[in-house]
Amino acid sequence: MWNYRKLSSNDSPMAEILDRCSCKSNIRLVVYHLSENHVECATTPDVDKLRLGETARTIKADSRHNHAILAYDLGTDEVYKIEDVPELPVASAVLLCVVTELLNGCVQPRENQYGIPTAARRAVSTPNRAANGRFVKDPPCERMEEPARPTRIVSNGTPLVGHRFRLGKH
Repeated sequence: MWNYRKLSSNDSPMAEILDRCSCKSNIRLVVYHLSENHVECATTPDVDKLRLGETARTIKADSRHNHAILAYDLGTDEVYKIEDVPELPVASAVLLCVVTELLNGCVQPRENQYGIPTAARRAVSTPNRAANGRFVKDPPCERMEEPARPTRIVSNGTPLVGHRFRLGKH
């Protein structure tokens, strides 16, 4: 029998699951159809032991949609709902994001009700504007003076600087 554990905070669901789980290697991710009470897809081939039975009703009562992305902890027989979604393709996309988040090791907190992390904003240099509001060029950077290149002189006395050369037969 699986014990359904609700996630409490606004942190990333995976961060909370990883804090609570017995071991990372015991975690299995599953897309479950709550109304029909069966596994749609799982990260393990042995789906028979992942059937929820009566626990599916409890999770369905806590969900708005029929498909749920669940995390099973095989060490403690606990199941966590990561998210519930209306359709299987959406569930697959969310599951892909969860797996990517786990593989990258950067479990981020939820920034809004949908769990979409926002990108970190970098300090952007603002362009310079004149008094009339038009953009103006940045002042040129101070460069160190490069030493003059020595010019090569061909046998007839003309310098090679500024001449183009063609490769191949002429």
